[in-house]
Amino acid sequence: MDPSMVQVQEPVSSMIRTKVNVDVELVLVDGTTVAGKVFIETRQRVLDLLNTPEAFFPMRLENQDIVLVSKAAIAFCKPLEEGK
Repeated sequence: MDPSMVQVQEPVSSMIRTKVNVDVELVLVDGTTVAGKVFIETRQRVLDLLNTPEAFFPMRLENQDIVLVSKAAIAFCKPLEEGK
Protein backbone atom coordinates (compact mmCIF):
# COMPACT_ATOMS: atom_id res chain seq x y z
CA MET A 1 0.00 0.00 0.00
CA ASP A 2 1.22 3.48 -0.88
CA PRO A 3 2.12 5.26 2.42
CA SER A 4 0.50 8.48 1.20
CA MET A 5 -2.82 6.64 1.01
CA VAL A 6 -2.93 5.46 4.63
CA GLN A 7 -6.06 6.62 6.40
CA VAL A 8 -6.12 7.26 10.11
CA GLN A 9 -9.47 6.49 11.64
CA GLU A 10 -10.59 8.38 14.73
CA PRO A 11 -11.32 6.20 17.74
CA VAL A 12 -15.05 5.78 18.28
CA SER A 13 -14.80 7.42 21.71
CA SER A 14 -13.75 10.73 20.12
CA MET A 15 -16.90 10.73 17.95
CA ILE A 16 -19.30 10.27 20.86
CA ARG A 17 -20.91 13.50 22.00
CA THR A 18 -22.79 13.96 25.26
CA LYS A 19 -26.11 15.66 24.68
CA VAL A 20 -28.67 17.14 27.03
CA ASN A 21 -32.41 17.53 26.53
CA VAL A 22 -33.82 21.04 26.54
CA ASP A 23 -37.55 21.75 26.68
CA VAL A 24 -38.66 24.07 23.88
CA GLU A 25 -41.83 25.39 22.36
CA LEU A 26 -41.86 25.92 18.60
CA VAL A 27 -44.30 28.06 16.67
CA LEU A 28 -44.34 26.95 13.06
CA VAL A 29 -44.95 29.24 10.09
CA ASP A 30 -48.52 27.87 9.80
CA GLY A 31 -49.23 28.91 13.42
CA THR A 32 -49.02 25.40 14.90
CA THR A 33 -47.40 25.20 18.34
CA VAL A 34 -45.22 22.18 19.09
CA ALA A 35 -43.72 21.42 22.51
CA GLY A 36 -40.98 18.93 23.20
CA LYS A 37 -37.28 18.42 23.82
CA VAL A 38 -34.32 19.12 21.55
CA PHE A 39 -30.92 17.52 21.98
CA ILE A 40 -27.93 19.85 22.31
CA GLU A 41 -24.34 19.42 23.37
CA THR A 42 -23.54 20.36 26.96
CA ARG A 43 -21.86 23.65 25.99
CA GLN A 44 -24.37 24.50 23.26
CA ARG A 45 -27.43 26.74 23.27
CA VAL A 46 -30.68 26.10 21.39
CA LEU A 47 -29.76 29.08 19.20
CA ASP A 48 -26.53 27.30 18.25
CA LEU A 49 -28.54 24.24 17.19
CA LEU A 50 -30.80 26.38 15.02
CA ASN A 51 -27.78 28.02 13.37
CA THR A 52 -26.05 24.79 12.29
CA PRO A 53 -26.03 24.16 8.51
CA GLU A 54 -28.27 21.07 8.72
CA ALA A 55 -31.81 21.69 7.46
CA PHE A 56 -33.44 19.40 10.05
CA PHE A 57 -32.96 18.47 13.71
CA PRO A 58 -34.52 15.75 15.89
CA MET A 59 -37.08 16.64 18.54
CA ARG A 60 -38.79 14.42 21.13
CA LEU A 61 -42.47 15.32 21.38
CA GLU A 62 -44.43 15.21 24.63
CA ASN A 63 -45.90 11.82 23.61
CA GLN A 64 -42.27 10.51 23.35
CA ASP A 65 -42.28 10.28 19.52
CA ILE A 66 -39.11 11.56 17.88
CA VAL A 67 -39.60 13.66 14.75
CA LEU A 68 -37.34 15.59 12.40
CA VAL A 69 -38.16 19.29 12.33
CA SER A 70 -37.41 21.43 9.31
CA LYS A 71 -35.71 24.66 10.37
CA ALA A 72 -37.46 26.41 7.46
CA ALA A 73 -40.83 25.63 9.08
CA ILE A 74 -40.01 27.42 12.36
CA ALA A 75 -41.30 30.94 12.91
CA PHE A 76 -40.34 31.16 16.60
CA CYS A 77 -38.50 28.98 19.12
CA LYS A 78 -38.75 29.51 22.85
CA PRO A 79 -36.41 27.54 25.13
CA LEU A 80 -38.33 26.74 28.31
CA GLU A 81 -35.23 26.33 30.46
CA GLU A 82 -33.40 29.38 31.72
CA GLY A 83 -30.02 30.04 30.12
CA LYS A 84 -30.49 27.82 27.08
